[in-house]
Amino acid sequence: MDSQPKDNAKYLEKKRQYDSMITLYGRKPVLEVLRGSNTEIHRLHLATSNKTAPIIDEIKALADTKNIEIKYHDRAALSRISKNAKQDQGVAADIIAPNYRPLSKFSPAPGGVLLLLDRITNPQNLGMIIRSVAASPISGLVLPKSGCARISPLVIKASAGALFKATIYHCEDTISAIQELKNRGMTIYGLDADGDIPLAELNNNQPQALVLGNETDGLAGDVIDACDQLVMIPLANQVESLNVVAAATLVVFRGLV
Repeated sequence: MDSQPKDNAKYLEKKRQYDSMITLYGRKPVLEVLRGSNTEIHRLHLATSNKTAPIIDEIKALADTKNIEIKYHDRAALSRISKNAKQDQGVAADIIAPNYRPLSKFSPAPGGVLLLLDRITNPQNLGMIIRSVAASPISGLVLPKSGCARISPLVIKASAGALFKATIYHCEDTISAIQELKNRGMTIYGLDADGDIPLAELNNNQPQALVLGNETDGLAGDVIDACDQLVMIPLANQVESLNVVAAATLVVFRGLV
């Protein structure tokens, strides 16, 4: 009977630890992280089928030097860890990212602003949006696991390394995130060409999340319905829309201009 609370505590601690980890895959991306000094790696995963190669030897040597645990897996098991069997090249690493956390850890504050994504599928766009968020004064980015591009070597490269500096809250999907944030007293604004008010007229003192939609078709219908209000970015010279990265940058820096 006494062991159950202890077991639960161990499980919760382990879950908390993994909630703040990002799994990176691919030989060159993992090697680059191992060569750096600013990123902490929890564990290195290697496929037992990896053939001897200079890059694999260097990866293992650096892991040994830094006292990083190395675990070996068959290809099927490694693919479940990397979630990308076609591109993991038999290598993955669990990176400790203190600023990557579940949305449940977010605490709204007066004037707090979040950028919530809805079906941003292009990894390069996601990486550049993350870079803008990292450089901006907003509270963070909300990244759904469903419908959006996953954090990958392409995303990290596009962010120019800013991914590990940005505050990112992960959640299951956009709709559940909207409901959770509403329950915490935040106002949800959707960015849409047919919005009711210009972005510049929003009340900056109000805790709020702005939702940015898909690169091609914008916000999904159910997301529009879930928003409290729609806002728009006024455009000149009959230009119909902005690139999603440009729109995100305007949103996250609007308090400074």
